[in-house]
Amino acid sequence: MIVAVMFVGFAAVSNTADAQQPVVSASDIQYAATVQSGSSGQASLIWQKFLNGYSSANLVADGQFGPLSSASLKIWQASRSLGADGVAGPMSRASAVAQINSGVTMPVGGTFPAGCSSASGFSTTLANTPCSGGSNLPAGCMPGYLFSPATGMSCSGGSTPTTGGALEGGAGDITLSALSTESGEEVGEGDEDVKIMSFEVEADDGSDVEISSVKVEFFQDETADSDSLDDYASSVSIWMDGEMVGEADVEDFSESSDYWSKSISLSNAIVRAGDTADFTVAITALNNLDSGDINSDDWSVDLLSVRFEDAEGVVTTESGSPSGADGSGAFEKNFDFASFATANSVELKVTLNDDEEDINEAHVIDIDDADDTDDVEILAFTIEADGDSDLNISEIPAVITTTGEGDEAVLVQNAQLWYNGESIASDTIPTGGAILFEDLDVDIDAGDKAEFIITVDIHDTTGVADNGDTVQASLTSTNVDDIEAEDESGEEIVDADASGSAVGDAHALFDAGIMVEFVSATATRTFTADDAGEDDQGTYVVTFDVTSFDGIAYLDRHVDDQDTIGDAGEGVEYNVTSTAGTPTASSELLDSNTTDTNDTADVFQVEEDATRRFTVTVILTADTTPTDGSHQVILESIGWGTVVTDATNDNNYTFNLGDFKTPSLFLNGM
Repeated sequence: MIVAVMFVGFAAVSNTADAQQPVVSASDIQYAATVQSGSSGQASLIWQKFLNGYSSANLVADGQFGPLSSASLKIWQASRSLGADGVAGPMSRASAVAQINSGVTMPVGGTFPAGCSSASGFSTTLANTPCSGGSNLPAGCMPGYLFSPATGMSCSGGSTPTTGGALEGGAGDITLSALSTESGEEVGEGDEDVKIMSFEVEADDGSDVEISSVKVEFFQDETADSDSLDDYASSVSIWMDGEMVGEADVEDFSESSDYWSKSISLSNAIVRAGDTADFTVAITALNNLDSGDINSDDWSVDLLSVRFEDAEGVVTTESGSPSGADGSGAFEKNFDFASFATANSVELKVTLNDDEEDINEAHVIDIDDADDTDDVEILAFTIEADGDSDLNISEIPAVITTTGEGDEAVLVQNAQLWYNGESIASDTIPTGGAILFEDLDVDIDAGDKAEFIITVDIHDTTGVADNGDTVQASLTSTNVDDIEAEDESGEEIVDADASGSAVGDAHALFDAGIMVEFVSATATRTFTADDAGEDDQGTYVVTFDVTSFDGIAYLDRHVDDQDTIGDAGEGVEYNVTSTAGTPTASSELLDSNTTDTNDTADVFQVEEDATRRFTVTVILTADTTPTDGSHQVILESIGWGTVVTDATNDNNYTFNLGDFKTPSLFLNGM
């Protein structure tokens, strides 16, 4: 029976005639189109009248379903335990028809039972009392309800429902589509919930659907490796739009002809009518994988079926790929298991520290003539944790090499490893110079670098050290392979996961001598005229500073094109690099921007702990002999001594001269 009821004289009533005439029938609602905010027309008018008569709404029934109408609809939907989305769809229509047919209306005069503010729902103070004034119902039940949304029990004494969640609509169906999100993923040992395959579920417009289970299948195709899933993984999980909705232990999977499958139950996996959702299959690997299994394993994962339920309670299974169809499944994706280091691209990289050039580039070390010199910095290097894992460093080997005194154990006493400004390890230098810094505990975050410095303690020159001896520290590729380090999984870094080297220059030892620092270098071209026409002339200038230490130093004023470095009294030696021939040097000069009364025609004097600036000027003239070409001047050696005698100035400074070179000039030899 269809009941039409006129409401008069209730407390909150509009001043318009429409708001006082909320009469609608069950058939009006049943056949009304879907209405939501922004809708207009006859269906909107019907819903406005219904809300005025069957809830506490006080709307102007004008057929324009605006924000107030939408808000009133949401309040009514919530009172009926519907999804309060402001859309009057199939489930809302069914509930409204049930309410009309039950005779639940707005009480005359607008008065409701205690604890009620409308005719909908139950009293907040009287147990199980409907606000409609009707008989008591089971907890959570309202007139027209089949089952209580609060307890799941039947509102009429029937059986408990088999479905969960609030689904709206009628009969529903889904469409499955494969996604290309994942392809050939690597699952590292100990990795959790690695996404290996994704698919899309689309619900049709007829009904919301709840996905109750997803059946997946695994297969290992490489006969040389184990084909048992439980040798590789501990669990498989299903994710919906980034949230886990189901999980199963691998030990619960069934195996048939090396295929491993299971239907994984899901919860709260609802896809609304007309919407889509992305589902992903993920796997968690065991912490310790057999290296013999993961060297060539070839796994695939496939989707066999999806089980779902629509708003009418109909349960359906939608097929995916056929079972046991390795290599031809519509949803199939390949993946493999790997060591933690391989899966996370873990690599230990050693390089020279470019920010510490003063340590690594060849230079003179000022040692004492009577006492040992401690903590001399000779190598600065970095270790980088490349990849997606932190590293812990426990041992670093290195090599100390000396010249002059051939036995490293005699010239150098100890070596220390410094990190963050502190000495964290030391080792006594043996013959051969191989040292090992042990018992380290240095953590390096993934993607970061740790900076280290190696220092040594050097004997005095009264003992075994001689002026001109050298000392050098290095980490070669062999040393790098022997660094002891662990990744996050606790696995040792193997040789294949370590690379690089850090080889410092050889540094010279002197108890008195000079330090030379590059300032600038220029090259300028001019023209001269001779009988053959225009000849180019290049003026090449190198400027540098010289600082003496532990005594007065004397620089030999002679400048020579390179002959043999090390010959006494040869002064500053340079070399000319040319693309064609070598022009004639018409002028060679060493000069200073300052004067000293002790300077002579043969030497410049540099006072102890003082610095003087010098320039070497070389003028090259292209004559008819060489062909046209580019030419550059490079300093090779700076001769110096400790007495004012040219013949005894046999020390040759050859360190850190890599930058002591001019630009190239093209000279035209006509």
